[in-house]
Amino acid sequence: MFGRRPVRAAKGTILARSVSFKAGGRLDAGCLLGPTEIAALVMAGVGEVTVAELDPHDVAQDEVARRVSAAMVPLPSDANLDLGRPSAGAVQITATCAGVLGLDTAGITRMNRVDEGVAVATLPQFHRVAKGDVVATVRVIPYGVKRSALSKVIEDAHDTIRVRAVLAETASLIQTVIGGDGGAAKGEAFLRVRLDRLGVHLIETLVVPHREEALAEALLSARGEVVFVLTAVETVDRGDVAPEAVKQAGGVITRFGLPVDPGARFFAGGLGAVPILGLPGGARDPAMTGVDRLVDRLLCGVSITDEDIAQMGVGGLSSSDV
Repeated sequence: MFGRRPVRAAKGTILARSVSFKAGGRLDAGCLLGPTEIAALVMAGVGEVTVAELDPHDVAQDEVARRVSAAMVPLPSDANLDLGRPSAGAVQITATCAGVLGLDTAGITRMNRVDEGVAVATLPQFHRVAKGDVVATVRVIPYGVKRSALSKVIEDAHDTIRVRAVLAETASLIQTVIGGDGGAAKGEAFLRVRLDRLGVHLIETLVVPHREEALAEALLSARGEVVFVLTAVETVDRGDVAPEAVKQAGGVITRFGLPVDPGARFFAGGLGAVPILGLPGGARDPAMTGVDRLVDRLLCGVSITDEDIAQMGVGGLSSSDV
C-alpha cells in the first residue's frame, strides 16, 4: 500500500516523504513510524503523511539490496570487490584494486528484466577501474519487493561481477627511430601515464634504429613482463620491420590490425611467455582509443579472441564531435 494516511493511523508504516518540523529537526523518508515518530508528528501538528506499508509477501528495500548484491558477489575478496552497507534501498559495489571490470552481461540483463523495482547499473564491460571506484549499484526503487521476484533476481545474480586484477607489474618500451629520437620522449610519457592508471611500472625504455636486427636484439634483452613496441613509422603489414623483428627474435605474431580508428595499425604477439604489443602512432597522443581498451584487457589477463576484436568495430570510431 502507498498513499496518504492520518498520522494517528500510520503506526508501523514507512514514511515515504520526509517531514521537516518548524521547530527544527525532521523525519527522513524511509524511516519506520513507531510510537516516538508518531508522537513527534502529532506534536508538530502534522495531520497526514504519505506512507508505504509492506504486505506479508514483501521484502523491505534495504534487505532486497543487500541480498541481491551478496548474490552478485558471493566472495568479495576473490572478486576484488567491496559491498557497501544498504542505505535508502541502494548498495554500492566498489573495486578493491586496479584492473578491468568483468561482467556476466547476460545475467545482469536478466536481473533487470525480473521486476521494475530492482535496478542494477554497472560500468561497461572491461572498463578500466582504480581501487575505490564505484563499479556498480544495486538500487531498489520502491520500499518493498515481492519475495517471489527477489528469489528470481537472486537466481540470475550469482557471480555476475568482478574486477580482473592486473597480472603484469612491469613493462618495457622499445622505440625505433630514424635519424634521431623521433618523438621518443612523447611516446614514453604517454605510455607511462596509461600504465600508471593500472599500477604497471615502466621499468625501461630502449631506443634503437628502425631495423629488424636492432629491434630483435632489443626484444631479447627487454626485462619487462610485457613489452610495448612503438616504431618510427607505423606498421602496415605483417612483413614490416616490427613483426619481422619479433619473428627474428623467436617470437610469433598473433594479431595484426584492429577495427578501430585511430589505432588500426596495432599488432600483438609474444616471445616465450612475454606478451609483445605493437602500438600505433596514436599512442603518442593522450586521447584514449580502442587500443587502450584492448591493452587494458591484455594486462589483466583477459583472453582476446578474433570475435572479440571483430566486435570492437561497433563504437570503434573515435570522434571529437561525440
